[in-house]
Amino acid sequence: MTVTITHPGAGLLAPALDTLTDVVAGDWASVSRLCAARLKDAKTCGFDLDVVAVRAGVVRSPRQTYDYQVHHRFLVVSEHPAVLCAALDLYVQLWLGRWDTLEQVAPVRTRPIPGWRPLELLRARARHQLPGTWPEESADAEGLTQAPPTARLAHHILTALEGGSDSPLYDVPAGPAAVHVT
Repeated sequence: MTVTITHPGAGLLAPALDTLTDVVAGDWASVSRLCAARLKDAKTCGFDLDVVAVRAGVVRSPRQTYDYQVHHRFLVVSEHPAVLCAALDLYVQLWLGRWDTLEQVAPVRTRPIPGWRPLELLRARARHQLPGTWPEESADAEGLTQAPPTARLAHHILTALEGGSDSPLYDVPAGPAAVHVT
């Protein structure tokens, strides 16, 4: 199956697929690279996320890439729409500050260290975030109206793929996107 997204900012959503690939492969530090603009030091945050991943029982595995192509105003994803939905949902959740979502996406291959909780992901984010980016240790960190434009666009496309409304309830830069599944 192929999903074609037509929008001037469609190419900005390609990192959503890369982030899903990284997280599924056990690379939780990729979140710090994605959200680097909202962090004091993305490299140090990435190290902390690696430590939290080990505590959670996540073991790195080979990275399996998803098939997509970026054109001027198009993102063409040659995968099942469910893969794109998972990538966009994770992308939106991470940009909203809900880093504890990682725990639901990454396959745990060993037992977590006793006492590990998903709250550790939010604490790692809170330690490294720039002031005023997300409320500290809150899983319900930010609404879509305050989210970055690419997160709003990703949510709009996710809603369209899941059969929701074509007209978003929030501002989407350059207007709504067209989504076609073939």
